Amino acid sequence: MSNQILRRAGLFGASATAAVVASVATAGPASAEVPNGWPVAEEMTASGLLLLILLIPVILTVVISLVVLLPGVLRGEGLLPKPHKAKEDNLPATH
Repeated sequence: MSNQILRRAGLFGASATAAVVASVATAGPASAEVPNGWPVAEEMTASGLLLLILLIPVILTVVISLVVLLPGVLRGEGLLPKPHKAKEDNLPATH
């Protein structure tokens, strides 16, 4: 029984290796040339990178937070939940 398992494991390993070798061997270099008529892109500066990675997500976070929190604040509910009062539960008292 173990001989059959070893044979199947060897067959699986060989076919997996063949698949990896075939995909690596047939992969060609990527063609990344700019099409004719398109402007050539400029290099990105450090400030542009910081703007893209840091500032835009922070601005989006602030805007989304305001959109979610502002209606409750305008209704007078505040930012924090109100403390729970046991009198409003309508549950039987346990003594």
